[in-house]
Amino acid sequence: MKHEALIAWTSLYIAVGMMAALCASLAVVGTIADWRSKRWRPSLDSRLDRVLLLPKVWLRWQLNYLRGAPVILAVALYYASHVGFGVFWDL
Repeated sequence: MKHEALIAWTSLYIAVGMMAALCASLAVVGTIADWRSKRWRPSLDSRLDRVLLLPKVWLRWQLNYLRGAPVILAVALYYASHVGFGVFWDL
């Protein structure tokens, strides 16, 4: 692998990892904000609802996280076009 391609791939992985971490933390903040503002609050009426609370919160977090996926993809594609797509395929 050429040195330029190695640097480009490493930079891309670092950037996407940082964006994913940022998106995950913002999804936590969004889920907590939805809960506190009562825009989303799962029912806790029955015992089954209380048992399924954690999976419901997890699914809500996943929905909030997936809203950031287009931004991560756009940043990765912008970086790849800025560097040049040919650098990534010149192994």
